[in-house]
Amino acid sequence: MVTLSDDEVALIRSLLTALRAIKVRDIDKALVLLSKGDRRP
Repeated sequence: MVTLSDDEVALIRSLLTALRAIKVRDIDKALVLLSKGDRRP
């Protein structure tokens, strides 16, 4: 098991909170935009 400092724990917690705040619809929209942009001649 990895030992984390208090600062690292706080950073990971904030990252997870930010990820949780992202809606699935937003991710789907981003994937659609990326897939459209990926089609190159």
